[in-house]
Amino acid sequence: MKSSNIESIKPSHCWKIIVVDDKEQVHAVTRLALQNFQYKHKSLELISAYSSSEGQQLLEQNPDTAVLLLDIVMEREEAGLDLVKYTREKLHNRFIRIILRTGQPWIAPEQSIIEEYDINGYILKTELTQHKLFCFLLTAIRNYHNLLTVEEARQHISAQNKELENSNLILEKKVQEYTQILQKQTLALVENNKKLELEVQAKLHAQQNLEIINEKLFEANKKLSLLANQDALTGLANRRYFDVYLQQVWESAQENKHPLSILICDIDFFKGYNDSYGHPEGDHCLQRVSQIIHRVAGKSEGFAARFGGEEFAMVLPNTKLIDGQKIAGKLRLEIHNARLPHRASTVSEYVTVSIGVTSIQFQSDGSINDLIHRADQALYKAKKLGRNQFVTLH
Repeated sequence: MKSSNIESIKPSHCWKIIVVDDKEQVHAVTRLALQNFQYKHKSLELISAYSSSEGQQLLEQNPDTAVLLLDIVMEREEAGLDLVKYTREKLHNRFIRIILRTGQPWIAPEQSIIEEYDINGYILKTELTQHKLFCFLLTAIRNYHNLLTVEEARQHISAQNKELENSNLILEKKVQEYTQILQKQTLALVENNKKLELEVQAKLHAQQNLEIINEKLFEANKKLSLLANQDALTGLANRRYFDVYLQQVWESAQENKHPLSILICDIDFFKGYNDSYGHPEGDHCLQRVSQIIHRVAGKSEGFAARFGGEEFAMVLPNTKLIDGQKIAGKLRLEIHNARLPHRASTVSEYVTVSIGVTSIQFQSDGSINDLIHRADQALYKAKKLGRNQFVTLH
Protein backbone atom coordinates (compact mmCIF):
# COMPACT_ATOMS: atom_id res chain seq x y z
CA MET A 1 0.00 0.00 0.00
CA LYS A 2 1.39 3.38 -1.00
CA SER A 3 0.47 6.79 0.35
CA SER A 4 -0.66 7.91 -3.11
CA ASN A 5 -3.50 5.37 -2.84
CA ILE A 6 -5.27 7.27 -0.04
CA GLU A 7 -8.61 7.37 -1.88
CA SER A 8 -8.71 3.55 -2.04
CA ILE A 9 -8.49 3.19 1.76
CA LYS A 10 -10.83 5.97 2.87
CA PRO A 11 -13.90 4.46 4.60
CA SER A 12 -17.23 5.21 2.92
CA HIS A 13 -20.51 4.09 4.50
CA CYS A 14 -19.06 1.91 7.27
CA TRP A 15 -15.90 0.94 9.20
CA LYS A 16 -14.46 -2.38 8.02
CA ILE A 17 -13.24 -4.69 10.80
CA ILE A 18 -11.47 -7.96 9.92
CA VAL A 19 -11.68 -10.58 12.69
CA VAL A 20 -9.10 -13.38 12.36
CA ASP A 21 -9.61 -16.25 14.83
CA ASP A 22 -9.86 -20.00 14.38
CA LYS A 23 -12.82 -20.29 16.79
CA GLU A 24 -16.32 -19.60 15.46
CA GLN A 25 -17.50 -18.75 18.96
CA VAL A 26 -15.11 -15.77 19.08
CA HIS A 27 -16.59 -14.44 15.82
CA ALA A 28 -20.13 -14.87 17.11
CA VAL A 29 -19.42 -13.17 20.43
CA THR A 30 -17.61 -10.31 18.68
CA ARG A 31 -20.53 -9.74 16.30
CA LEU A 32 -22.96 -9.78 19.20
CA ALA A 33 -20.88 -7.40 21.33
CA LEU A 34 -20.42 -4.88 18.51
CA GLN A 35 -23.84 -5.03 16.87
CA ASN A 36 -24.79 -1.52 18.01
CA PHE A 37 -21.37 0.11 17.59
CA GLN A 38 -21.26 3.44 15.73
CA TYR A 39 -18.65 6.17 15.28
CA LYS A 40 -19.20 9.39 13.32
CA HIS A 41 -22.60 8.04 12.23
CA LYS A 42 -21.03 4.97 10.62
CA SER A 43 -21.65 1.37 11.66
CA LEU A 44 -19.30 -1.64 11.43
CA GLU A 45 -18.83 -4.21 8.70
CA LEU A 46 -17.37 -7.32 10.38
CA ILE A 47 -15.44 -9.63 8.03
CA SER A 48 -14.42 -13.04 9.38
CA ALA A 49 -11.34 -15.12 8.64
CA TYR A 50 -10.51 -18.40 10.38
CA SER A 51 -6.80 -18.68 9.55
CA SER A 52 -3.85 -16.41 8.81
CA SER A 53 -3.95 -17.33 5.10
CA GLU A 54 -7.62 -16.29 4.89
CA GLY A 55 -6.66 -13.12 6.74
CA GLN A 56 -3.97 -12.36 4.14
CA GLN A 57 -6.50 -12.68 1.30
CA LEU A 58 -9.03 -10.44 3.04
CA LEU A 59 -6.41 -7.78 3.79
CA GLU A 60 -5.36 -7.77 0.13
CA GLN A 61 -8.98 -7.53 -1.01
CA ASN A 62 -9.95 -4.87 1.55
CA PRO A 63 -7.22 -2.22 1.74
CA ASP A 64 -9.74 0.12 3.39
CA THR A 65 -9.96 -2.02 6.55
CA ALA A 66 -9.84 0.15 9.69
CA VAL A 67 -9.07 -2.46 12.39
CA LEU A 68 -7.66 -5.99 12.45
CA LEU A 69 -8.80 -8.02 15.51
CA LEU A 70 -6.28 -10.84 15.47
CA ASP A 71 -5.76 -14.05 17.43
CA ILE A 72 -2.09 -14.99 17.94
CA VAL A 73 -2.31 -18.79 18.13
CA MET A 74 -4.20 -20.43 15.25
CA GLU A 75 -2.88 -23.00 12.79
CA ARG A 76 0.58 -22.17 14.20
CA GLU A 77 1.66 -20.69 17.50
CA GLU A 78 2.86 -17.54 15.77
CA ALA A 79 0.35 -17.43 12.91
CA GLY A 80 -1.09 -14.15 14.15
CA LEU A 81 2.33 -12.54 14.57
CA ASP A 82 3.29 -13.62 11.05
CA LEU A 83 0.14 -11.92 9.77
CA VAL A 84 1.19 -8.72 11.57
CA LYS A 85 4.53 -8.81 9.74
CA TYR A 86 2.78 -9.56 6.44
CA THR A 87 0.45 -6.59 6.90
CA ARG A 88 3.17 -4.11 7.80
CA GLU A 89 6.08 -5.38 5.65
CA LYS A 90 4.47 -7.00 2.58
CA LEU A 91 1.27 -4.97 2.19
CA HIS A 92 2.98 -1.84 3.60
CA ASN A 93 -0.28 -1.01 5.37
CA ARG A 94 0.64 1.46 8.10
CA PHE A 95 -2.88 2.82 8.51
CA ILE A 96 -4.80 -0.26 9.72
CA ARG A 97 -4.92 -0.57 13.53
CA ILE A 98 -3.95 -4.03 14.76
CA ILE A 99 -5.29 -5.35 18.09
CA LEU A 100 -4.05 -8.75 19.27
CA ARG A 101 -6.39 -10.97 21.29
CA THR A 102 -5.00 -14.07 22.92
CA GLY A 103 -6.03 -16.64 25.43
CA GLN A 104 -2.46 -17.95 25.80
CA PRO A 105 -0.29 -14.99 26.88
CA TRP A 106 2.59 -17.25 27.92
CA ILE A 107 3.23 -18.01 24.22
CA ALA A 108 3.51 -14.32 23.29
CA PRO A 109 4.09 -12.15 26.40
CA GLU A 110 2.65 -8.65 26.12
CA GLN A 111 5.89 -6.68 26.68
CA SER A 112 7.94 -8.54 24.09
CA ILE A 113 5.12 -8.37 21.51
CA ILE A 114 4.70 -4.61 21.96
CA GLU A 115 8.48 -4.12 21.65
CA GLU A 116 8.96 -6.30 18.56
CA TYR A 117 5.77 -5.81 16.53
CA ASP A 118 3.96 -2.75 15.19
CA ILE A 119 0.64 -3.33 16.96
CA ASN A 120 -1.84 -0.96 18.55
CA GLY A 121 -3.38 -3.07 21.29
CA TYR A 122 -2.96 -6.33 23.23
CA ILE A 123 -5.90 -7.90 25.06
CA LEU A 124 -6.24 -11.10 27.05
CA LYS A 125 -9.45 -12.87 26.11
CA THR A 126 -10.04 -13.70 29.78
CA GLU A 127 -10.10 -9.98 30.62
CA LEU A 128 -12.06 -8.85 27.55
CA THR A 129 -15.44 -7.37 28.43
CA GLN A 130 -17.90 -5.77 26.03
CA HIS A 131 -16.98 -2.36 27.47
CA LYS A 132 -13.25 -2.93 27.01
CA LEU A 133 -13.82 -4.15 23.45
CA PHE A 134 -15.88 -1.02 22.76
CA CYS A 135 -13.16 1.22 24.21
CA PHE A 136 -10.32 -0.51 22.34
CA LEU A 137 -12.24 -0.42 19.06
CA LEU A 138 -13.36 3.19 19.48
CA THR A 139 -9.76 4.29 20.16
CA ALA A 140 -8.44 2.26 17.23
CA ILE A 141 -11.01 3.60 14.74
CA ARG A 142 -10.47 7.16 15.97
CA ASN A 143 -6.69 6.76 15.49
CA TYR A 144 -7.26 5.21 12.04
CA HIS A 145 -9.50 8.13 11.07
CA ASN A 146 -6.93 10.64 12.38
CA LEU A 147 -4.11 8.94 10.43
CA LEU A 148 -6.11 9.19 7.21
CA THR A 149 -6.84 12.86 7.92
CA VAL A 150 -3.16 13.61 8.47
CA GLU A 151 -2.22 11.59 5.37
CA GLU A 152 -4.67 13.59 3.25
CA ALA A 153 -3.13 16.80 4.53
CA ARG A 154 0.37 15.47 3.84
CA GLN A 155 -0.55 14.52 0.28
CA HIS A 156 -2.15 17.91 -0.22
CA ILE A 157 1.13 19.55 0.83
CA SER A 158 3.03 17.14 -1.44
CA ALA A 159 0.85 18.15 -4.38
CA GLN A 160 1.52 21.79 -3.61
CA ASN A 161 5.25 21.03 -3.49
CA LYS A 162 5.01 19.41 -6.89
CA GLU A 163 3.16 22.40 -8.29
CA LEU A 164 5.82 24.65 -6.81
CA GLU A 165 8.57 22.57 -8.41
CA ASN A 166 6.83 22.87 -11.77
CA SER A 167 6.53 26.60 -11.24
CA ASN A 168 10.23 26.70 -10.43
CA LEU A 169 11.08 24.90 -13.67
CA ILE A 170 8.91 27.30 -15.62
CA LEU A 171 10.46 30.21 -13.78
CA GLU A 172 13.99 28.99 -14.48
CA LYS A 173 13.12 28.66 -18.16
CA LYS A 174 11.78 32.16 -18.22
CA VAL A 175 14.90 33.47 -16.49
CA GLN A 176 17.01 31.88 -19.21
CA GLU A 177 14.86 33.45 -21.89
CA TYR A 178 15.03 36.84 -20.21
CA THR A 179 18.82 36.55 -19.93
CA GLN A 180 19.11 35.99 -23.70
CA ILE A 181 16.80 38.93 -24.34
CA LEU A 182 18.88 41.13 -22.03
CA GLN A 183 22.01 40.25 -23.98
CA LYS A 184 20.38 41.27 -27.29
CA GLN A 185 18.26 44.19 -26.12
CA THR A 186 20.41 46.44 -23.93
CA LEU A 187 17.92 49.27 -24.29
CA ALA A 188 15.26 47.19 -22.43
CA LEU A 189 17.62 46.27 -19.57
CA VAL A 190 15.81 48.18 -16.80
CA GLU A 191 12.35 46.92 -17.75
CA ASN A 192 13.42 43.32 -18.06
CA ASN A 193 15.18 43.47 -14.68
CA LYS A 194 11.92 44.60 -13.12
CA LYS A 195 10.07 41.65 -14.63
CA LEU A 196 12.72 39.23 -13.39
CA GLU A 197 12.52 40.69 -9.89
CA LEU A 198 8.76 40.16 -9.84
CA GLU A 199 9.17 36.53 -10.86
CA VAL A 200 11.76 35.94 -8.13
CA GLN A 201 9.50 37.58 -5.55
CA ALA A 202 6.63 35.32 -6.62
CA LYS A 203 8.85 32.27 -6.11
CA LEU A 204 9.97 33.44 -2.69
CA HIS A 205 6.36 34.18 -1.72
CA ALA A 206 5.31 30.68 -2.78
CA GLN A 207 8.15 29.15 -0.73
CA GLN A 208 7.17 31.23 2.30
CA ASN A 209 3.56 30.07 1.95
CA LEU A 210 4.73 26.46 1.81
CA GLU A 211 6.76 26.92 5.01
CA ILE A 212 3.72 28.44 6.73
CA ILE A 213 1.54 25.50 5.63
CA ASN A 214 4.12 22.99 6.92
CA GLU A 215 4.28 24.78 10.27
CA LYS A 216 0.48 24.78 10.55
CA LEU A 217 0.37 21.07 9.75
CA PHE A 218 2.95 20.35 12.45
CA GLU A 219 1.01 22.37 15.01
CA ALA A 220 -2.25 20.70 13.97
CA ASN A 221 -0.73 17.26 14.60
CA LYS A 222 0.42 18.33 18.07
CA LYS A 223 -3.00 19.71 18.93
CA LEU A 224 -4.66 16.54 17.64
CA SER A 225 -2.74 14.36 20.09
CA LEU A 226 -3.54 16.71 22.99
CA LEU A 227 -7.22 17.35 22.28
CA ALA A 228 -8.13 13.70 22.82
CA ASN A 229 -7.23 13.67 26.53
CA GLN A 230 -6.19 17.14 27.71
CA ASP A 231 -8.08 20.28 28.69
CA ALA A 232 -6.66 23.07 26.53
CA LEU A 233 -6.86 25.83 29.16
CA THR A 234 -5.55 24.14 32.30
CA GLY A 235 -3.40 21.33 30.91
CA LEU A 236 -5.18 18.82 33.18
CA ALA A 237 -6.99 15.75 31.89
CA ASN A 238 -10.35 16.57 30.33
CA ARG A 239 -13.73 15.14 31.35
CA ARG A 240 -13.64 12.45 28.67
CA TYR A 241 -10.31 11.09 29.89
CA PHE A 242 -11.47 11.42 33.51
CA ASP A 243 -14.38 9.06 32.74
CA VAL A 244 -12.05 6.57 31.02
CA TYR A 245 -9.50 6.65 33.86
CA LEU A 246 -12.14 6.36 36.60
CA GLN A 247 -13.64 3.32 34.85
CA GLN A 248 -10.22 1.63 34.78
CA VAL A 249 -9.48 2.43 38.43
CA TRP A 250 -12.99 1.37 39.45
CA GLU A 251 -12.62 -2.06 37.84
CA SER A 252 -9.17 -2.58 39.42
CA ALA A 253 -10.37 -1.52 42.87
CA GLN A 254 -13.46 -3.71 42.56
CA GLU A 255 -11.37 -6.73 41.58
CA ASN A 256 -8.76 -6.25 44.32
CA LYS A 257 -11.20 -5.00 47.02
CA HIS A 258 -9.21 -1.80 47.43
CA PRO A 259 -10.75 1.48 48.63
CA LEU A 260 -11.30 4.29 46.14
CA SER A 261 -11.89 7.95 46.97
CA ILE A 262 -12.76 10.94 44.80
CA LEU A 263 -12.93 14.69 45.38
CA ILE A 264 -14.96 17.21 43.43
CA CYS A 265 -14.10 20.85 44.11
CA ASP A 266 -15.55 24.10 42.89
CA ILE A 267 -14.04 27.62 42.97
CA ASP A 268 -16.25 29.70 45.27
CA PHE A 269 -18.15 32.57 43.64
CA PHE A 270 -16.31 32.13 40.35
CA LYS A 271 -19.04 33.85 38.34
CA GLY A 272 -18.53 36.89 40.53
CA TYR A 273 -14.78 36.59 39.94
CA ASN A 274 -15.33 36.71 36.17
CA ASP A 275 -17.75 39.61 36.45
CA SER A 276 -15.34 41.54 38.68
CA TYR A 277 -11.98 40.83 36.99
CA GLY A 278 -12.99 39.81 33.46
CA HIS A 279 -12.78 36.47 31.65
CA PRO A 280 -9.03 36.66 30.80
CA GLU A 281 -8.23 36.96 34.52
CA GLY A 282 -10.81 34.24 35.18
CA ASP A 283 -8.91 31.92 32.84
CA HIS A 284 -5.67 32.82 34.63
CA CYS A 285 -7.32 31.97 37.97
CA LEU A 286 -8.42 28.57 36.62
CA GLN A 287 -4.86 27.89 35.50
CA ARG A 288 -3.35 28.82 38.89
CA VAL A 289 -5.87 26.66 40.79
CA SER A 290 -5.34 23.74 38.40
CA GLN A 291 -1.57 23.91 39.02
CA ILE A 292 -2.14 23.58 42.77
CA ILE A 293 -4.60 20.70 42.27
CA HIS A 294 -2.12 18.94 39.98
CA ARG A 295 0.67 19.34 42.56
CA VAL A 296 -1.46 18.04 45.46
CA ALA A 297 -2.73 15.11 43.36
CA GLY A 298 0.82 14.20 42.35
CA LYS A 299 2.04 14.08 45.94
CA SER A 300 -0.87 11.75 46.79
CA GLU A 301 -0.41 9.53 43.73
CA GLY A 302 -3.78 10.80 42.54
CA PHE A 303 -5.19 11.82 39.18
CA ALA A 304 -6.51 15.35 38.56
CA ALA A 305 -8.92 16.50 35.84
CA ARG A 306 -11.00 19.48 34.90
CA PHE A 307 -14.54 18.30 35.57
CA GLY A 308 -16.24 21.21 33.84
CA GLY A 309 -16.26 25.01 34.06
CA GLU A 310 -14.74 25.95 37.41
CA GLU A 311 -15.12 22.39 38.77
CA PHE A 312 -12.20 20.01 39.19
CA ALA A 313 -12.03 16.36 40.21
CA MET A 314 -9.39 14.17 41.81
CA VAL A 315 -9.34 10.35 41.73
CA LEU A 316 -7.43 8.72 44.61
CA PRO A 317 -6.84 4.98 44.02
CA ASN A 318 -6.32 2.74 47.05
CA THR A 319 -7.20 5.65 49.36
CA LYS A 320 -9.50 5.35 52.37
CA LEU A 321 -12.04 8.02 53.24
CA ILE A 322 -10.01 9.41 56.15
CA ASP A 323 -6.99 9.89 53.88
CA GLY A 324 -9.20 11.47 51.25
CA GLN A 325 -10.37 13.95 53.89
CA LYS A 326 -6.76 14.84 54.73
CA ILE A 327 -5.98 15.47 51.06
CA ALA A 328 -9.12 17.60 50.70
CA GLY A 329 -8.10 19.65 53.73
CA LYS A 330 -4.59 20.12 52.36
CA LEU A 331 -5.95 21.14 48.96
CA ARG A 332 -8.34 23.70 50.46
CA LEU A 333 -5.56 25.17 52.60
CA GLU A 334 -2.99 25.40 49.78
CA ILE A 335 -5.44 27.17 47.46
CA HIS A 336 -6.37 29.65 50.20
CA ASN A 337 -2.69 30.21 51.10
CA ALA A 338 -1.90 30.98 47.44
CA ARG A 339 -3.56 34.36 48.24
CA LEU A 340 -5.18 34.89 44.86
CA PRO A 341 -7.24 38.08 45.35
CA HIS A 342 -11.03 37.67 45.07
CA ARG A 343 -12.93 40.86 45.87
CA ALA A 344 -16.25 39.34 44.78
CA SER A 345 -16.11 36.57 47.43
CA THR A 346 -18.16 36.81 50.60
CA VAL A 347 -16.15 34.20 52.52
CA SER A 348 -12.59 35.45 52.04
CA GLU A 349 -10.58 38.17 50.35
CA TYR A 350 -8.74 35.39 48.51
CA VAL A 351 -9.81 32.62 46.13
CA THR A 352 -11.21 29.60 48.01
CA VAL A 353 -12.75 26.27 47.05
CA SER A 354 -15.54 24.06 48.33
CA ILE A 355 -14.88 20.33 48.18
CA GLY A 356 -17.04 17.21 48.25
CA VAL A 357 -15.36 13.98 49.41
CA THR A 358 -16.60 10.40 49.20
CA SER A 359 -15.19 6.91 49.09
CA ILE A 360 -16.14 3.29 48.42
CA GLN A 361 -14.80 0.07 49.95
CA PHE A 362 -16.46 -2.33 47.47
CA GLN A 363 -18.18 -4.21 50.27
CA SER A 364 -21.64 -3.29 49.00
CA ASP A 365 -23.39 -2.63 45.73
CA GLY A 366 -22.70 0.65 43.98
CA SER A 367 -21.75 2.25 40.69
CA ILE A 368 -19.47 4.92 39.33
CA ASN A 369 -22.45 7.20 38.86
CA ASP A 370 -23.40 6.73 42.53
CA LEU A 371 -19.84 7.60 43.60
CA ILE A 372 -19.79 10.78 41.50
CA HIS A 373 -23.28 11.67 42.68
CA ARG A 374 -22.28 11.38 46.35
CA ALA A 375 -19.21 13.55 45.81
CA ASP A 376 -21.37 16.09 44.01
CA GLN A 377 -23.93 16.06 46.84
CA ALA A 378 -21.13 16.57 49.38
CA LEU A 379 -19.88 19.52 47.32
CA TYR A 380 -23.39 20.98 47.28
CA LYS A 381 -23.58 20.65 51.06
CA ALA A 382 -20.18 22.34 51.48
CA LYS A 383 -21.47 25.30 49.49
CA LYS A 384 -24.70 25.39 51.47
CA LEU A 385 -22.82 25.37 54.78
CA GLY A 386 -20.86 28.49 53.84
CA ARG A 387 -18.17 27.38 51.32
CA ASN A 388 -14.36 27.38 51.82
CA GLN A 389 -14.56 23.91 53.39
CA PHE A 390 -14.86 20.25 52.55
CA VAL A 391 -17.76 17.97 53.39
CA THR A 392 -17.76 14.19 53.47
CA LEU A 393 -20.62 11.99 52.31
CA HIS A 394 -20.38 8.28 53.10
